[in-house]
Amino acid sequence: MSGALRRMSASLEVSPKRRRIAILFADIAGYSRSMQHDEEGTYRRVLHALDLFRALVGDYGGRVVDTAGDGVFAVFEEAAGALRFAIEIQREFRNDTVWSAAAERLAFRIGIHAGEVMVMGDRVAGHHVNVAARIEALARPGGICVSEPVRRELADDREILFRSLGRARLKNIAEPLELFAVETAELAPSPEDPPPEREESRLLVEGTSVAVLPIENVSGYPEDDHLCDGITADLIGNLSRFRELFVIARHSVFLFKGRHLPPAAIADRLGVRYLLTGSLRRAGPRLRLEVELTEAASGRILWRERYDGRLADLFTFQDDVTATLAAGLAVRISEAERRLLERQTVPELRAYGLVLRGQHLVFRYRRESVLHARRLFERAIAVDPDYGRAYAGMSRTYNLVWRYRWDADPEACLERAVELADEAIARDPLDARGFAELGFARLYRREYEASLAAYERALSLNPNDADILAEYGDALYSAGRAEPAVEVLERAIRLNPYHPDWYLWNLGGAYFTLDRLEEVIATLKKMRDQTEAHRLLAASYALLGRMEEARHHARALLEAHPDFSLETWRRTVPNRESPHLERYFEGLRLAGLE
Repeated sequence: MSGALRRMSASLEVSPKRRRIAILFADIAGYSRSMQHDEEGTYRRVLHALDLFRALVGDYGGRVVDTAGDGVFAVFEEAAGALRFAIEIQREFRNDTVWSAAAERLAFRIGIHAGEVMVMGDRVAGHHVNVAARIEALARPGGICVSEPVRRELADDREILFRSLGRARLKNIAEPLELFAVETAELAPSPEDPPPEREESRLLVEGTSVAVLPIENVSGYPEDDHLCDGITADLIGNLSRFRELFVIARHSVFLFKGRHLPPAAIADRLGVRYLLTGSLRRAGPRLRLEVELTEAASGRILWRERYDGRLADLFTFQDDVTATLAAGLAVRISEAERRLLERQTVPELRAYGLVLRGQHLVFRYRRESVLHARRLFERAIAVDPDYGRAYAGMSRTYNLVWRYRWDADPEACLERAVELADEAIARDPLDARGFAELGFARLYRREYEASLAAYERALSLNPNDADILAEYGDALYSAGRAEPAVEVLERAIRLNPYHPDWYLWNLGGAYFTLDRLEEVIATLKKMRDQTEAHRLLAASYALLGRMEEARHHARALLEAHPDFSLETWRRTVPNRESPHLERYFEGLRLAGLE
């Protein structure tokens, strides 16, 4: 008997293990037609798609069992991981079409089922595998179809909508099964519930202040949404380089996406004098970008322009709009600022698209999302090895993995974060984000002067980037310079009136270092999600002698982080050793934490 036959015979003698898992099948709609129309191009794009499946599936707790032609068979430990993977991979395929505008779209159908199967080594078989394969065939192109057992396991997930397709009879399956189409729900406030007014925004009405509202997608293709968002973010970043301009940060303006409020109402909430609005229409590789500048109080249009061109002209569009807008607002463009606008290198379009998607994912602060973002940054570097922003994004992923201990060797991850930030700067020394990531990584290595110097260089390149300012404030108070930290953080909040919670967390830390405990509590109570505030709140209340409230926050901290210990947290916080740090840990001990 040959060796191969002996191994096959041995595998058949092993009793299969029975396990409940989630099963995913995917294949390409219209694959045969695409092959007939463009055999070589379709083959390349299918290989690209299968590579993406393999690269991402492990981060969601799954593995690919088999691939055949245009089909994929994968299994997951949990239905939640399978469905999150399916949603994200469909987004990847949809968004990828923007950067391959000349190619026919590859639209995958995905079906997911959960049940007990037989597992024999790497092989998986059984009735429920057959059910999952039948479900996949009923999904629409570009869509996801799941069975009732999957929906039941995820019924409490507010981010996902399940639309019943009724009870279906599947080929060669005796019992009918209720199936559901999957849709994602955005958690942003609804158009009927616009962002509330903030007192901080009233401080912005002096001077030349502007908000770049999200570019509207008028193409009718959902895959163009992230292209519009990327253009908006880049325009904000470019304009933030002008010291004479006060430019509202991305986080705040995106809360107004899709809300058709009067310009004066939006400007009042954001505290600005001028609004830049625009729309984008794409037809294959061709673009039409229309923008206009409005004086909010009067509603008078000061400037309107239309740009027609190809997708490859995107960066020229952005720089032209930025320079023209600055001139229209009578802002002097210095020679240094002009050089910043004239990029030394323009990224490959596919790499740019991958980085846009990665930047969106990394700030979800979920392990699988951060690792997914890392894969996209890696692919961007493979496409364009000189794209500095991709290295900067990679640095952030390693820093987050270090912070949340998502790797067996967290210290090596922090070292890698520094190396990648250095790579980002070497590739693009005019991009503020590379220096900001270097500052962020060096802070957590407690290299305070090097961290502050990196942030200061970042702000010399982009003085109005609210996120960089807020991170700089964190680095300042961690280094023992709390008073300037408060000033920097207050400026960040004025630039980003609808700021994320971590701005307040940083400001609370600065107040604590200044022994302004009542202001610590008042600041942290404004956070929408106080999960990361419980430590400072417990310590502050305890030091004020308000022990009942201190113990309440200590209990809440342990509910959110059951493995919390003072010893581990002391190794994590980046603060310089000082009496203030000792007082912080004294407060935590008084609150009952160990």
